[in-house]
This record gives sequence, structure tokens and C-alpha cells, in this order.
Amino acid sequence: MTISFADADRRIQGVAITGVGTLLKVGDELSAAPPPQMEGGNEVWAVAAGDALALTLTPLEATGAAADAGVAAHRAAGSAGAHRVDGLALVRREREAGGLALERSLAILFDAQLALALHASRPRGAGGHGEEQIDAILLRGEPLDRVAIEKPRLSSTYGADGRITHAGLELWESEESELPLRIGGEALAAGDLAGPGGVPVAVTFVAWHHDSRHGLGSYTITRGG
Repeated sequence: MTISFADADRRIQGVAITGVGTLLKVGDELSAAPPPQMEGGNEVWAVAAGDALALTLTPLEATGAAADAGVAAHRAAGSAGAHRVDGLALVRREREAGGLALERSLAILFDAQLALALHASRPRGAGGHGEEQIDAILLRGEPLDRVAIEKPRLSSTYGADGRITHAGLELWESEESELPLRIGGEALAAGDLAGPGGVPVAVTFVAWHHDSRHGLGSYTITRGG
């Protein structure tokens, strides 16, 4: 599982991947921690990564709403080191990565009434981004209502070091939609984790914006081994 969480008021962000590792951003400082240990289930998760992270994740959706969707929105409360955390989280169940050259996952957390999860996968031998399978789930309202985006579009800008610098999304809910929902993002910081077999996992912490809303989240890239 991947837990992407953010507390905008305290400028705390994190990505924790079971069996891989944890990357935290507290203010302007980045630090790595062990892979998260998770206990619980659909109701409440307890997440711990050594002494660096201790969170309780409480669902923001009705029980069972996310059972077949692979991703769920939670309130995240606890601590990152000596710092209190009270924010939001997306929990995503990882897919089987066999045969994939590239996976990209975005977590966008505006507030308890708006979040988005996007996952793009590219098989080995594919010619480029045009052959990616992209799935996006929009969670909005109170209580949260989940909407599968029929036509998601993701554009990314990379710096000279190969890291993400900017990202833009156009989300068409259906063929009948007159206009897409647009979200932009700018990189705040980036680091790396090592997946099974040393497969590199690049994590970029992002500041996202949509209309007058501002939020935090992450953009994670896993390259096939």
C-alpha cells in the first residue's frame, strides 16, 4: 500500500510505501524512514514507520465505499517525529507491477471535500506516454462522493536533473462535459526510495492549485526493473 498524506497548516507531507520506505517533508527538511507497518482494516488504520511516523487513518467515506476502487480518502492524525500531524491522506492499494516499464501516481489533497488520485502505467515496449493506461478518481462533496474520470490528461515538465518541476491535469468527467476540471502543480522538494530489487521510486512533493483552492500532495514515479 501507498499512504500519501499532508498537513498544509504545519507544512508536513509524506509518502509511505509498504515494503519500500517512507519519505517525509517537514517544513523545508526531507528525511527518510523505514517502510510503514500497518494494522487495522477498512474502518481505521494505524501506521508506524520507526520513530519517524505514527498516524491513525480514519475514513472520510462511508464504510465499504472504496472497497473496489483501490484508493480511499482518510483523515490522518498523529505525529511525524516531534511534530503533530492533523491532515488528510490517500491510501492506495498497489497493483501488480509485472511487465510495466513505468508507473506514475499522483495524490492531490485540497481539503476534506476535494481530493484526487491518479495512476498511470506504461507496459514495457510502449512508445511513450500515449500508450499509458491512466485512471483517475475524483473525491468531492460532503460526504465525499467518488467520480471516475472518463478522460484524464496529465502533462509533466522535467528539469535538467530529470525531476518533476511542474504538472498539469485536465479531467473530463464524461464525453458530455463542456469543460474539464483543471489542476496545476509545482514541485516543492524531491527524494528517492528503493523498491524491491533496487527499483528506483522517485517521490516529488507538490503544491497543487485549482481555482481558488490550494493543497498539497505527491507525484511518485516507479520505473520497472
